[in-house]
Amino acid sequence: MLTDKHLKILSDRGLDAETLARFGVESVERPGGEDWIVIPFNVDGVTVNHKRRTISGEKKFYQDAGAPKVFWNQDVITDASLATEPLIITEGEFDALAAIQCGFVRTVSVPDGAPSVEVTNQDSQKYSYVSEILDYLKACGEIILATDGDGPGSNLMNDLAIRIGRVRCKWVRYPKGCKDLNDALKAYGVEGVKRTIQKAQWCDMPGVYRMGDLPPLETPLRFPMGMPVIDNHYRPRPGDFVTVTGIPGHGKSSWLNEVAGRQAMHHGWVTCFASFEQIAQTDHKRNLRTYFNRKRVIHQSQEEIARADEWIDKHFCFIVPGFDDDVTLPWLLERCAVAVVRFGAKMVVIDPWNEMDHVRPPEMTMTEYTGFAIKQFKAFARRYQVHLVVAAHPAKLHRDRQSGDYPMPTLYDISDSAHWANKSDVGIVVWMGARDGRPVTIIKIAKSKYHDQIGVPGEVEVVFSTEDNHYTVVDTEDSRQVA
Repeated sequence: MLTDKHLKILSDRGLDAETLARFGVESVERPGGEDWIVIPFNVDGVTVNHKRRTISGEKKFYQDAGAPKVFWNQDVITDASLATEPLIITEGEFDALAAIQCGFVRTVSVPDGAPSVEVTNQDSQKYSYVSEILDYLKACGEIILATDGDGPGSNLMNDLAIRIGRVRCKWVRYPKGCKDLNDALKAYGVEGVKRTIQKAQWCDMPGVYRMGDLPPLETPLRFPMGMPVIDNHYRPRPGDFVTVTGIPGHGKSSWLNEVAGRQAMHHGWVTCFASFEQIAQTDHKRNLRTYFNRKRVIHQSQEEIARADEWIDKHFCFIVPGFDDDVTLPWLLERCAVAVVRFGAKMVVIDPWNEMDHVRPPEMTMTEYTGFAIKQFKAFARRYQVHLVVAAHPAKLHRDRQSGDYPMPTLYDISDSAHWANKSDVGIVVWMGARDGRPVTIIKIAKSKYHDQIGVPGEVEVVFSTEDNHYTVVDTEDSRQVA
């Protein structure tokens, strides 16, 4: 039993004699005149350990040699009759007794306090008492971590949350002037403890929110190209990820030049080209000069060339690998970020995917790697709010034996993965062939994820002029139909 002196010390801390007696807290006589008590640790109703500690002066404590390390009051964790109650875990037994005294019977305390630093080693014996009963802890719907409001207490809270699972853990904010539940009981009584526990907040879990917690998002702006009919099917937006496919030589790159040129002309966009089959200083310069002046370079005056070059420098930048560079995904995305930050790029064109250096872990299949890369592309587009376009060749297709034409590829025909079809916000096919005995060029918007914003899927017949590098829509009934 407790001596009158010890009972007075504990009563001054707000703890009542009945609660202390119920949990077997007793006085201990030791040489030196210090005030010691003993607190038993029970499991399944059997005492398996004792903690002896001072209750005044310098804080000292020790436990039974060789005793198992367990939660104090551990039986409330395994008691099925309490399964619907939140579990409270405190840093010390006095805090746990304070909570129990205030009506929170499903309260335990850690056996040996808080660490001075977080324990990152998951196999550390420091938290063996958690591992021993982890299945029961993970069955709890709500666990309130009422550790001390100081540095070590914060370390303990984070260590426990990591091991138990943050998804089920709450933390408490103590009243002014208090650092634990016993302080709250002493300063503010039972109501102070109740309010502290009832106001416990869920541990931060990035990525899960109520609608009211999320910042408002503006509807992404659309920037139509200004092409009749095409604008019904494809309106470029920052933040979208676009896949363009087509048989080599059918006009993918020319179409991407058209999109970039129109966005520069109509909306002032800057486009970054990462072109691995075109040379910036020759191919891109010639094509963009022709596009700007709407005639071949050989027919342009020096003044016209100078105006075109000024326009190119204002609205375009280029990622040009060195001879020794490996164009890996990280290498490319880092340079795309430079284009956005330094030159204000609103559109990034990677042409083609097939010419990149695809370095992947040995255990990762090409399909898995492609899915990973697309995820990185989409994240980049959203993070930097750019219209990111990747041109990707289809797998080998076979000509029709009678017409000699290749069939129109689908997004599922793209080499390496069906992810191109499944994960793109927009999917475009550029195809040259014959219909009704006449040659045609088709721009097919095969996929549009947001019909009310980007446009509806459909195909449009166009004509490409090598004289001015422009596409012109052929005004046919087919061009106005939705696929």
